Amino acid sequence: MIKLPQLQLMSERIVDAIRESKYSEAFSELAAMAEATSSPWTIRNEITRLRESFGFLRDYAVNGAEDPERNDILAEIKAGIITQTEAIMRLSMAEESPKIYFGNLRYEKLQPDSSIPGLLSAFRQMNSDLSIMAFTSSSAFASDGELKKDKALQMEMARRIFNLIWTTFPLKSDDCDAIRATLSDDSIRNEFRVLFLNAVMLGGLEFYDERRLVLLAESYLSGSGELELHALVGLVISLWVQRESLSGKALKNVMGSIREKKGWGEDLKMIFLNLVRTRDTDRITRTLNEEVIPGMMKLRPEIFRKFSGKDLSDELDAGEMNPEWESLLESSGIADKLKELNDLQSEGGDVMHSTFAGLKGFPFFHHVANWFLPFFTEQPDVSNVLAESADDLGELIAMMPMICDNDKYSLVLSLSQMPPANRRMMIEQFKIQNVNLSELRNSLLNPDIVSRGNRANDIIHDYYRFFTLFRRKSEFHNPFSTPINLAAVGLLAPDLVDMDALQAVGEFYFKRGYYSEALEVFRLLLSDDGVSASLCQKAGYCEQQLGNIEGALELYRRSELLSSPGAWLRRRIAYCLRMLGQHKEAAGYYKELSEEKPQDLGLALNLGHCYLALGLFQDALQCYFKVEYLDENGTRALRPIAWCSFVEGDYERSEKYYDRILAGEPTSTDYLNAGHLQLAEKKFSQAVNFYSAYLRSVNGDAGKLYEAVAADKEFLDKAGIDPLIISLVLDKAVYPSAE
Repeated sequence: MIKLPQLQLMSERIVDAIRESKYSEAFSELAAMAEATSSPWTIRNEITRLRESFGFLRDYAVNGAEDPERNDILAEIKAGIITQTEAIMRLSMAEESPKIYFGNLRYEKLQPDSSIPGLLSAFRQMNSDLSIMAFTSSSAFASDGELKKDKALQMEMARRIFNLIWTTFPLKSDDCDAIRATLSDDSIRNEFRVLFLNAVMLGGLEFYDERRLVLLAESYLSGSGELELHALVGLVISLWVQRESLSGKALKNVMGSIREKKGWGEDLKMIFLNLVRTRDTDRITRTLNEEVIPGMMKLRPEIFRKFSGKDLSDELDAGEMNPEWESLLESSGIADKLKELNDLQSEGGDVMHSTFAGLKGFPFFHHVANWFLPFFTEQPDVSNVLAESADDLGELIAMMPMICDNDKYSLVLSLSQMPPANRRMMIEQFKIQNVNLSELRNSLLNPDIVSRGNRANDIIHDYYRFFTLFRRKSEFHNPFSTPINLAAVGLLAPDLVDMDALQAVGEFYFKRGYYSEALEVFRLLLSDDGVSASLCQKAGYCEQQLGNIEGALELYRRSELLSSPGAWLRRRIAYCLRMLGQHKEAAGYYKELSEEKPQDLGLALNLGHCYLALGLFQDALQCYFKVEYLDENGTRALRPIAWCSFVEGDYERSEKYYDRILAGEPTSTDYLNAGHLQLAEKKFSQAVNFYSAYLRSVNGDAGKLYEAVAADKEFLDKAGIDPLIISLVLDKAVYPSAE
């Protein structure tokens, strides 16, 4: 039996062939794949049908026949090739794979009622029965206990339906019809409809299925509120993950309809920016776990030391913060980190990920479906915990801002381990923090307060939790594992021609130091006619940070042509020129800048380095002496002065400076150069000592010593040192004993 890695390679070759429009090659590879896996006749017949359709299309085109449907037919053929490729891959893994996906698949194969239309029909009937029971629960018809039990059964069935929709491939027409009917049934709780929609999305990330994308798109077009937003986020993420496989007439048509929907452009930009922000989550988590929290723990003893003998509890109860605490926070640097985190949160950053990451070990989170279920207080696991709590605790948690649904479940489940008294204290803490229930209720009704963008951001946070925190997350393709660039999705690219949106994405990456991602976006902007000098500078800076000095210089030069260059730009150009060995031109920039800013030691030092590289040692010395004069306590100019003095033959001055260098923290190069100086002064024994010190600093690597001395041959010759003496001194340093 062919191994899975080989199948994966064949699958990749098929996708590559389609991308390069080598359709016959793709069919040959697909047929070989089907043969190697002994695929069922249904797959082989479909491959044959697709191949014949392509043959007819190609022959008509070659014979000059006009066919206005040609592109649509070809799109269907490409979609078919990809679907059959995915089907073969899936069948090859189905029997033995330990992944949870295939475990659910094998379970459903054993169930006599395993049918999406059948289970959804039963669920809708159960929903209707429960509605009647709830309405009549005060009568003898049904007890609260029976209602609670049936709601638990409803939740179990919802999870099973989620698993079935998730693992069915490909979705058939009647599957889609049943899902559509359920999603449009207003009698079903919105949370369940969202759950089933999320199953459509999750299955589409596993294997490419055009019908799933169409369902998500249709739900965005016809839905409202939560359903519409989940469909939007799910659709965009699916298009990103499956960007290499997107094809098919149905998908093309529904995307055309979406473009006509009012607000689509703004929605797409909103989702793009929110998805981009997930790139910051790991950095926020590291800041909290590695800097803020350890810093606060270190600060705690200092607080008690400074305030020993004081009644701290009185100060805390008084409600007035001690100004000395703020001083401690400022001096420790924690205040700056807290401000940074607060700014990130206000911009939509996921600062709660770290807080709730440790609260995903409850059995509730062992079910994949529960990670995609919007929070509601009647969910059985939640209602059991809240049964003895104050009436408004569940509602308070449900409406808490800045916390996504997944974290709300974590919060409630953690209450199950908390005594009632502590729960009451939690409510009081909410009130202290000005969490007013009536205000929260009003905010949820006011889209200007709780914006569409904030809710979409919460949905993305829910998805991010699953793909990064689920105990078996390695079994899933993580859409957030690489930086997201929706402009690289062919179907979305026409909708992202808005340069302002791309600029916002690029600026987000740039501001946070994600230079590779920022550069990718900036390159798209650089193709526009209205390129600004600032954009060229930022793109150049990204290139420089990524080590591409030539690319950086090109962009800096481009910016120089677009506007009068300021000191920052000229300094960057000079740096790049120097790094590329163009010292003469770099010296021109540094000299001009030094005349404008005579007190800038960095400019003087770099100008000296350029002169040194050009062999203008006296000019270099003037720059270095200037640096030494202006920076009396510094040592930045010691080494270049010592070296230039040696090259110029002023051994006395050179030795004076090397004595100062060697008295500090000398480097291996310092020992080497001091050895050269001793050779020039004919102090051969001292030269041996310094070369020996160099050897010790490079772990006794004699080859490095010989290479370093050979590299300086020009300067040793200029000093008139006999090559024979050099070889003998080196031999003594490497082999102290002649034996």
